[in-house]
Amino acid sequence: MAYYHILKERRTNLKLSIQDVSNQTRLAPQYIQAIEEHNLDVFSDDLSFVRYFVHAYSDAIGVNWQAISDEVDVDVNEFAHQRDMALTMAQRRMVEQMASVQKTKKTTKKKKKASLGWFQKHVSRTSSSLNANQTKIIKMLVLIGIIGLGVLSLINVGLRSISNQKLATQQELREEQLSKKEQETNKLANQRKKAKEAQALVVDKISDETNAYQLSNIQSDVKTLDLSITLPTKTKITLKKNDETINDTSKVYTGTFNQSLELSDDCTFEISIETYSDNSISIDGKEISFDKEGWKQGEPAVITLQIGKGYQKPVEEYETEYEDSDYGYDYDYGYTDENLYAQGEDVTYGQDEYTEQTNNY
Repeated sequence: MAYYHILKERRTNLKLSIQDVSNQTRLAPQYIQAIEEHNLDVFSDDLSFVRYFVHAYSDAIGVNWQAISDEVDVDVNEFAHQRDMALTMAQRRMVEQMASVQKTKKTTKKKKKASLGWFQKHVSRTSSSLNANQTKIIKMLVLIGIIGLGVLSLINVGLRSISNQKLATQQELREEQLSKKEQETNKLANQRKKAKEAQALVVDKISDETNAYQLSNIQSDVKTLDLSITLPTKTKITLKKNDETINDTSKVYTGTFNQSLELSDDCTFEISIETYSDNSISIDGKEISFDKEGWKQGEPAVITLQIGKGYQKPVEEYETEYEDSDYGYDYDYGYTDENLYAQGEDVTYGQDEYTEQTNNY
């Protein structure tokens, strides 16, 4: 597909009008339309700008300039060559027309000469000397005509040399201007690239934790992050935000798992893949690797994503979990006797008495 068809199709797919592209690139709408319609006659005054305009157009709509730059150069050079050939042919036709005029004049003179000779033969032999003089004059005129044609040829050669020199000078100037335009375009492209990189999500591995990542550099207008997991085999996936499940855990997923993660301050996402099989995991296009150290085949693969300081579990939840666990005993190493207390006696045991009491148990 030609480069101008690629540009038009890309703009159409993005649902952008020619005016939208013009506002973004600061190129006149008629230039953008001329590029898409391959109407390079619009740029005939200065073809060097075609390459710069196409480059700017490509960057504006996300077309790879390097992939089409050679085609653009060939197209522009071919158009310039055809234009130069047309100019040369026009000059040749002009010379041929001038030669035809001279030839017509020469033929007319020959006819006059023949008529004059015929007339002289029938008038008188006394005019022979006059005929001789007229023949010399005719020969002189023919010689002048030949010299005139030579002069015209020299003039044509000189004009062509001047034209070529002028074209060469203009080409050098165009190349210099084009080089400056390309430098400006590359500088602008680098600035845009750096701006995009500055706004890109940053994923850092938390050093003291396994398969735990810190997500930062999230722009203030970003409300969600896109999670993508490739699934070579069928498996269940559990996705939690701050210990609350946010997906359908009863479903068996296959192909590609996609989920938008709604962001909030200091939150933690936990991804659990029930059957891990070297899945490819990414968050907003950033690859996230799974460290298999300490993981056993058949166990779920768990990855933690922390936003800000992460989700801090309330103290009450820790106390509830401890009390509900199998180790939540309340140990009491003191010995008391409610009856002795009731009688007001001293119930403090010495070391020997403590040992004896212990042995009794």
